[in-house]
Amino acid sequence: MRDSNEKLFQAREFAKLSGVTVRALHHYDRIGLLKPSRHTRAGYRLYSESDVARLEQIVALKFIGLSLKQIKEVLSRKSVDLASTLRQQRQAIEEKRNRLDLAIKAIQRAEYVAAADKQPDWDLR
Repeated sequence: MRDSNEKLFQAREFAKLSGVTVRALHHYDRIGLLKPSRHTRAGYRLYSESDVARLEQIVALKFIGLSLKQIKEVLSRKSVDLASTLRQQRQAIEEKRNRLDLAIKAIQRAEYVAAADKQPDWDLR
């Protein structure tokens, strides 16, 4: 139950305080990820101080690369296992890092060849 003395923020103010866009808040509301605590009679979304914690969770999970669908599942506890989801995400990021390392090595080789004014050898082995 919401504390009757809890401060409420309109979407624009809440977005500014939390560092997300109003558009993101509206999108999160549409997909059921972060519903406002209340609405004004005119239909404006009102967010409470307690909504900050949920938004911080969303932002953190989004930062590590989870999709909004995955975030919704994790936060609604439909996800079978948070540890498994995090492990899979870590593995995906590690794979991306390995591909980036290969790309960096290829660029370094190309820079070396270009500096020596030679024809590039595109063999990455």
